[in-house]
Amino acid sequence: MKGLLLTRLLVPLVLGACADSEPTLDYAHEHPWPQGPHLPPIGEGRIVVTNSMDDTVSLLALDSLDTPAWGELARVPVGLNPVELEGPHHAAFAPDGDFYYVGLSYSVPGAGSGPHGAHGTGTADGYCLKLDATTNQLVASTRVDRNPGDLVLSRDGRTLYQTHFDLLRVQEVARRGGSREEMNATLAIIDTDTMKVKKKVSVCPAPHAVRLSPDETRAYVACISDEVAVVRLDDPAYPVTLVPLPQAGSPVSPRHSPYALTTSHTDGPLWVSTLNGPTVYAMDPHTLRIVPERSVVPEGADPLRQGIPMFGEVSADGRTLYMPFQRVDAVAIIDVTGEKSFVKETIELAPEGCLNVHQVTLLPQGRRALAVCEGDHVGPGTLHVLDLETREVVRTVKVGIYPDSVGILRRRP
Repeated sequence: MKGLLLTRLLVPLVLGACADSEPTLDYAHEHPWPQGPHLPPIGEGRIVVTNSMDDTVSLLALDSLDTPAWGELARVPVGLNPVELEGPHHAAFAPDGDFYYVGLSYSVPGAGSGPHGAHGTGTADGYCLKLDATTNQLVASTRVDRNPGDLVLSRDGRTLYQTHFDLLRVQEVARRGGSREEMNATLAIIDTDTMKVKKKVSVCPAPHAVRLSPDETRAYVACISDEVAVVRLDDPAYPVTLVPLPQAGSPVSPRHSPYALTTSHTDGPLWVSTLNGPTVYAMDPHTLRIVPERSVVPEGADPLRQGIPMFGEVSADGRTLYMPFQRVDAVAIIDVTGEKSFVKETIELAPEGCLNVHQVTLLPQGRRALAVCEGDHVGPGTLHVLDLETREVVRTVKVGIYPDSVGILRRRP
């Protein structure tokens, strides 16, 4: 242990300074990362949680979820630098189950600030990592812009879309009196075979969540500037249309602060979650307009009025939206079939140890779901298994520090 600690303290880092090439990291130790644990086959699927404050991912087996001893298979390190916190933020999963992809935000102590409390103010360029799903070892990486936000993979697994939640850029441009266009950050389009950035599309100020339309001809991006950016992926020029939220503010002083998005897998409606209030805004994908009557607006004594919606998921039939709300730490079960959406019921997470719920992901078959909770950002966060029929939490597992996403890695049938 002492030798390992000494090795970590003495590892010298050499940054390549060539302007036309990506800096490289050289280590005095031939294998700076420890060999990963031997894990059982992926089987029916593997649950992956990114822990942004301790540079790890938590791995759990889907097959054994109903067994008494179910919990983490392993918590493995991710990153490029063993001696610095790099802030792994969100993940995407190859459809064949061979690889998964994680963004490094560098908005953590020692590499900017954050994460999330001052998320988006990192000063170093970020990275996108390609990891082997069997060994959890790094396969390749590519350098992207500052403050990587969300990422999503095309259905064929060949193209990755990554946003950059660069709040620092907005602040810098505002201080020097620059234009709104100068505040725009990019959507990086990455070839997953070569792990090269094919294109960076200027989309809007501080873009975070990104989701694809069912036909993958559009990318929807949540922008801090009270807008949703719609990027045409079937046009080589990648034109961008901005859809404003009602009574929109400015990038410097937003009224809503869109942050998370949820899309339907059937007819494509989009649900926009914001940081400044409890409303979940509905956007029509055909008219590219916000539809107030279909938006979810908690009213009266509803506890959700005190909540902040985050990353939800729509059922396979498109009829139900499962939306987590921070502050109240509950999952709202929302009927979205009619002209007016309404909350049917909620599943309370706080009594089971959840603090700051971040995302809900449906398990295969759609009868259960996973909810990941950030915790207090100092100690472990939690992962909860929800029974959507009985409306209760049936399992709770501690994971790493500040978990901010949960997804499922599966082999193609």
